[in-house]
Amino acid sequence: MSSVKDIGPIDIVYTWVNGDDPDYLKIYNKYAETPKDTNPERVRDVYQTLKYSIRSVEKFAPWIRTIYLITARPQIPEWLKEATPNLKVIHHDEIINEEYLPTFNYNTIESYMHKIPGLSEYYISMNDDFLFGNHVHISDFVDDQGRITIFGTLFGENLKFRIYERKNDIISLGIVEHNPIFYKKSFVEDFQKIHAEAFHNTRNSKFRRNENITMQKVYKQYMLSHQRHLSQPISVLNLKKIHTFHKIKNNLSVQKKAIAKLKMKQPKFYCLNDDQRDNPNSEVVVFIKNFLEETYPEKSSFEK
Repeated sequence: MSSVKDIGPIDIVYTWVNGDDPDYLKIYNKYAETPKDTNPERVRDVYQTLKYSIRSVEKFAPWIRTIYLITARPQIPEWLKEATPNLKVIHHDEIINEEYLPTFNYNTIESYMHKIPGLSEYYISMNDDFLFGNHVHISDFVDDQGRITIFGTLFGENLKFRIYERKNDIISLGIVEHNPIFYKKSFVEDFQKIHAEAFHNTRNSKFRRNENITMQKVYKQYMLSHQRHLSQPISVLNLKKIHTFHKIKNNLSVQKKAIAKLKMKQPKFYCLNDDQRDNPNSEVVVFIKNFLEETYPEKSSFEK
C-alpha cells in the first residue's frame, strides 16, 4: 500500500469556457437542442472564478505541481500569461477523440482528463467555481496508508440501490457533488473499461443529459466497491465541516448573510454556484465580485 510520501507529484485539472465568445456561441447554439442546453449559467463567466480559484491554489495549496486548464480551441482566459511554466492550457482536440467533437458536455470533457500528456498519476479535478478557503494539505485527499478520501457519500456506504440501471447513475446531493475530486489515473482507466458502453453513449451527447454517466459518481461507487481497502469515505456530515456549497441567487440580503457565514467558517474548499438564471441581479454581481477580490487580492503568478 502506498503512503503519502511516495505517491509522487499532484496536479490540478480545471475545466473552463468563455461563454461570451461570439464564435464559440455560434457553434454552441448550432448544436443546442433544448432550452436547457442554452442555459446561460452553464457557460457565462460573470465572476471570473477561475482566476480567483487559481489564486486560492497558490495561497492555500502551494504543493500542487502543475495546473492544467482544459478548454475549447482557441480559447484562453484574457488575463492569463501566454507563457507560464506551471500552468498549461489543453484544448479539447488534444485529448478528446475526434468523433465526439465538438462537445459542450462537461461529463465528456471530465472523462478525458486523465489523457492529458504528462499528467501526474494522482490528480485533483476542479470546476472553475471551486475555491480553496483555507490551507489544504495532501493529507486531506489521501492518508498515511494511501487510502484515497472519498467525499460525498451519505454515511460512507456503498449501496447497490444507489445506482439506477437505466441511468447508470448514483443518487446525487448538491453539497456532495461540488467539491474537488482526487483521482488516480489507473483507477479511472479501469472503471472506464468496466462502463465502456455507458461512457461511449455519454460522449455522444453534445450537451449534458440525465442519462449521462458522470465521472465522480462512478468513481465513488468504483472505489467503495472495487477498491474499498484503498478508500477512506467521508460522510456528508463531516464533509460539511470543511466544505460549503453556496448558490449565488438574486436576493442581495440573503447573499450577504450567506457570505458572512462563509467568511466565518473559512472552509477548506467551497463552491460559488451561479444560480441567477438569465437575469443576474447587478447588485449581487458587484457584491460577489468584491468578496472575491477582497478574499484573494494578490494576483497569481499566472496573471498578466
